[in-house]
Amino acid sequence: MCNPSAGRHPGHRLRSTRAGSTWSVPLPSVSRILTTVIRTLHSDDSHTTSTPSMTSTSKPDIVQLLLRDRPAFHRGGDARWDSLPETLEAIRAVVKPGDSTIEIGVGASTVVFTNGGAEHTAVSPDPEEHERVREYCRQIGVDDSRLTFTVGFSDAVLPTLLGHDRSLDVAFIDGAHSFPFPALDWYYVTRSMKSGGTLLMDDITIPAVTQVFRHMRLEPNWRLEGILDERAASFRLLAPPPPGDDWPEQKYNKGYPDFSFAALPDRLRLEVVARAAKLRHGLGQRYPVLRSIRQRVS
Repeated sequence: MCNPSAGRHPGHRLRSTRAGSTWSVPLPSVSRILTTVIRTLHSDDSHTTSTPSMTSTSKPDIVQLLLRDRPAFHRGGDARWDSLPETLEAIRAVVKPGDSTIEIGVGASTVVFTNGGAEHTAVSPDPEEHERVREYCRQIGVDDSRLTFTVGFSDAVLPTLLGHDRSLDVAFIDGAHSFPFPALDWYYVTRSMKSGGTLLMDDITIPAVTQVFRHMRLEPNWRLEGILDERAASFRLLAPPPPGDDWPEQKYNKGYPDFSFAALPDRLRLEVVARAAKLRHGLGQRYPVLRSIRQRVS
């Protein structure tokens, strides 16, 4: 490459003769030009977001790094079944170093949990996926010493892995989506969650997952924190549910009795009978005399 400053000393002046007189134009030194360029670049960087670099002393933006690299962890490294950016950002925002966390499933979200410094457990049946996640973490400089993989399907693993100690700070359910897996995962995970803990669920548009979402949305001990990527949800556990079988008090069961299983003529008859019984019960509660008269007559 040609050096434009070759043979030119810093401070060199261009001399010219004009109508018998001479004038000189000072030329800036090469070092001064380079200094100006570098300052300009640094000034521009202060107004823009730079691409994460592993050679930088600052910690990389893990979500942007995943979006850039697009690592494939699934189906032998040929498929990417990862959470979308808002969900990954939500995980990153809520996970703190030392948190006790669990994930049903594995993928880019596992990298985000691990990068956050959590004591993280991921449950999935494919150990090759686990190795690909570990390899990627090491490639980008993420410490995976606090990451634990448990091989197996969640219905077999969670009953013994999780207890009632309410030690979990953050959980992410994104495992098998066929019924009843989402409900099973939710049950075992939530009985181990701390009050104030965060539960995220992906793919709430799948009916088997939607049922769990609807229940949580109605319960007063859960607070919806946000809908993410138009397909995931984040909830905060405000308090553990009351002990025992309180199904009549659950808002999810307010539709009782549900006769949707019956053919239309039978459904109408059953609904009329149920409403009449409910009316009689209400009147009996309000007017005990009527209840005693009905009991004597019957």
